[in-house]
Amino acid sequence: MYYASFGILSLILHLIINHEVLRIKNTENVPAYKIKYREFLLCILFYYVTDIMWGFFNDLRIVLLAYCDTLLYFLSLALSVLFWVRYVVEFLGRKGNRSRNLIYVGYAIFGFTLLNLIVNFFNPVIFDFTAAEGYVPGYARYIIFVVLFILQMTMSIYSIIVSSNTDTKNKTRYMTVSASGSVMAVFIILQTKYPYLPFYAIGTLVSTSLIHVFVEEDEKLDMDQKLRNVEKNAETSQKKTITFGQIAESLASNYDVIYYVNIKDGNYVGYSSRNMYGQLKTDRSGSEFFEDIKKSIPKIVHQKDAGRVIEFINKDYLLSVLEDRKQVNLKYRLIVDGRPQHTRIFVRKSSDSEHFIIGVENIDNEVRKEKEHLKALNTEKELARRDELTGIKNKTAYSELMQSVQSNIDNGVDYLPFAIAVCDVNDLKKINDTSGHKAGDEYIRSAAKMLCDIFSHSPVFRIGGDEFAVFLRGDDYNEREDLMVRLHEEVMANFLNENGPVIASGVSEFRPGKDTDVSEVFERADNMMYEDKRQLKLHGN
Repeated sequence: MYYASFGILSLILHLIINHEVLRIKNTENVPAYKIKYREFLLCILFYYVTDIMWGFFNDLRIVLLAYCDTLLYFLSLALSVLFWVRYVVEFLGRKGNRSRNLIYVGYAIFGFTLLNLIVNFFNPVIFDFTAAEGYVPGYARYIIFVVLFILQMTMSIYSIIVSSNTDTKNKTRYMTVSASGSVMAVFIILQTKYPYLPFYAIGTLVSTSLIHVFVEEDEKLDMDQKLRNVEKNAETSQKKTITFGQIAESLASNYDVIYYVNIKDGNYVGYSSRNMYGQLKTDRSGSEFFEDIKKSIPKIVHQKDAGRVIEFINKDYLLSVLEDRKQVNLKYRLIVDGRPQHTRIFVRKSSDSEHFIIGVENIDNEVRKEKEHLKALNTEKELARRDELTGIKNKTAYSELMQSVQSNIDNGVDYLPFAIAVCDVNDLKKINDTSGHKAGDEYIRSAAKMLCDIFSHSPVFRIGGDEFAVFLRGDDYNEREDLMVRLHEEVMANFLNENGPVIASGVSEFRPGKDTDVSEVFERADNMMYEDKRQLKLHGN
């Protein structure tokens, strides 16, 4: 399934890197080239899905599904190149015959691909798919890939030609577009030569990453610069001098509401953005910003966050904190339609130091994605440190804990008192040989449960097939002798009744000033465990 794994990784990174463009819904005032780029990204998204499914179907030899998915694969591949051509032409801003002809060529290649896919039903000119051989490339496949490569390289060369006649700022962006197309072209050739490796998926991921870093992010920097220019041109009466057009460009989809507040007298004007690219309207204005906002906070802010927001939006506090910072931020929850909405507010001084610029943005999606990501990471980490048979922590978790303890010892940290108990389950091999491995597994599980019940306040680890370790701390450390006696009594009862796990055990404490390595504590406990095991064998004899 390694092929599909590359597609899954590419899909995840694609969604993370391009989420701002992909989530555009209202396209009324969005530049045409950005709409074209969104169409290209959606096509690539569909391509990743078909590529992932192809990996699964091919490995499982599900011929019918693999065949149908391969048809969609070639369609999405040709369509992605067509959408890329449309985006590049729109981004370069060229409307002449040459640009139109390039788009026509893109449609022609897509039509050629579609025609060959229809022919492929009757004669496998592009590919065949059999249960015995799996995916078998045909000669038309190579023709399609070659013409797609030629078109991509043509677009790259065209971008270079256009960039040579533009200003420095746009030249960098156009060269990035050219480089991105060249990357995809190179990976198309690699995909042609190596049909069983996901080269085109990698190529599109690299290309969209280049566009994100050197085009999308560069445009955001331009918008920030425009905001700073607006600040420099602002006069005392901001109501009259700050134009809607300037602020529309400055907001640039970053903020839902922005306030411009006179520090000295509290006069303010607020603007709200109705979509990603402007449509500003004057939201509210007044002469006492801090008083007005203080009254409104209890009505619109979550009650658990209202106190923090009131403390934050305080003129004296803001003046103090902005003495050595350019900007301060606070996250809180608004109540919108009766439901909490995660929000971020930023405050910074204008360039004339006479005004506060205060922006408010909805970060619900950002917070949700962070929570989902952390949940996935925590689940993955937890599973990696959990013993599959018993459900307790495994050797990996034990090793990490020991490394942490050792680091504290090495750094001279006054580490909490602790002890290590080493336990070994007797007669596991005998049970496996006489009663089977299922009985042996149940024996191990019952031993783990017995240790967890006795050492209820300390983590229990399964560090080997029949070996356990317990890290005693807190109450369990203070009562370690009583707990070891209880363990020994239960073991002897199980031994005499021939029912339940028989566990040999030993415990040793960390000796500050004497022990320099945590392994010394483990070794002493291990030696005591072997002595206990010897005593149990003597009882058995």
